[in-house]
Amino acid sequence: MARTRNPTTHAVRRDEILDVAERLIRTRGYEAMSIQSVQDELGCSRGALYHYFGSKEAILGAVIERMTASGMAILEPIANDPQLCAVEKLQTLFAAAGNWKAQRSDLLLPLIRSWYAPGNDVARVRSEAAAFEQFSPVVAGILRQGVAEGSMNPSSADHAAVILTALLAGSTDAIRRLLLDRLDGRVPNEEVERFIHAYDEAIERILGLVPGSFTLIDPDSLRTWFA
Repeated sequence: MARTRNPTTHAVRRDEILDVAERLIRTRGYEAMSIQSVQDELGCSRGALYHYFGSKEAILGAVIERMTASGMAILEPIANDPQLCAVEKLQTLFAAAGNWKAQRSDLLLPLIRSWYAPGNDVARVRSEAAAFEQFSPVVAGILRQGVAEGSMNPSSADHAAVILTALLAGSTDAIRRLLLDRLDGRVPNEEVERFIHAYDEAIERILGLVPGSFTLIDPDSLRTWFA
C-alpha cells in the first residue's frame, strides 16, 4: 500500500530545505551550493532530498518562487489600499519593493552574481519573467485608478502597464549589471545616480506625471546597494 503523505509535514520539510538553500546561497554563493551541501546541512539522504526537488536548479527555482511570493504579499495590500491615490500607490509600491530587497541584500547579491555567470541566462530570464508576470496586473490596476483620478494620462492603462512592466524588467537587468560594475569599481557613484534618474524621467513621461514626482529607487535603498 502506498504511503499517505501528510501535507503539513511535507510543506514544513520543504521549507526547511529552502531555508538551508537560502543560507548556503547567502554564505557561499549559488555556484558553490550543491545538492551534497544541502544534504550535509539537513543530515538526509539524496533520495530523501530528491523526493522534494529533482535538481539544484529546481531548488533555486523554488527559492525564487518563495521570495517572489513573499514580495507580492507586501505589494498587493499597497495596491489594494483604498486610502491611497494612484500616484501614492505607485511610489509606495516601489519604495516597499526597494526596502524589501535592501533587507535581503546579503541573499540577493550572491544570486545576482550567479545569475550573470556563464550558463545561468535561462534561469535568470525565467525568474524575471515569473516575477513580472505577477507584477504587471498590479501595475495595470494602479494605472486604471490614476486615469480615473486624472493624475495619469496614458491613452490605454492596460497597454501602458505592459510597456511600463517591460521598462521595469529592462531597468532591473540594467541596474543589476550596474550594481556589479559599481561593486567591482568599474563605474563611479555619479553614473549610478544619473542612470537611475533617467529611468525616473522615462516613467514620468509614460504616465504623464509631474516631473520630479517619481523615484524608482529611494536614496536609502540606493545607498544600501551601491555605497
